Amino acid sequence: MKKYFPYILVILQMSAIFYIMLTGEIIPSKKIFLLLLILSLLIGFWAIVEMKFRFNIFPALLSNSSLVTSGPYRFIRNPMYTSIIFMMLILLINDFSYPRLIIWIFLILIFIAKINIEEKILLKEFTSYPEYKAKTKRLIPFIF
Repeated sequence: MKKYFPYILVILQMSAIFYIMLTGEIIPSKKIFLLLLILSLLIGFWAIVEMKFRFNIFPALLSNSSLVTSGPYRFIRNPMYTSIIFMMLILLINDFSYPRLIIWIFLILIFIAKINIEEKILLKEFTSYPEYKAKTKRLIPFIF
């Protein structure tokens, strides 16, 4: 089971994202929500660029990986997850329903589980990770 857990997390993650996207408006009707959605998307893209497009949706390192601490990673350790969480939150608020809220909360829990796995790997692989971890928050700058 432990061997398949990362795959299960990714399947659940993608299912939650698709559920939120497919049960409401994909493009927000209110301009402020559209602007916030674009901003969240740009933060995620910035994080991908900082990683030189070498990212993995599974909680595992790719070969020849390096610890990225620049760009949005200066402020939070998981800006791609933050980007997705906020994009889904914007879609949720724009077209609210309780089932979508439950799925959004579930998505956050999935990301926290993935982060826990990833951080164990990063602590083993990078001697500078504990110092980086002490200086940054997981998902929300200065808060969490």
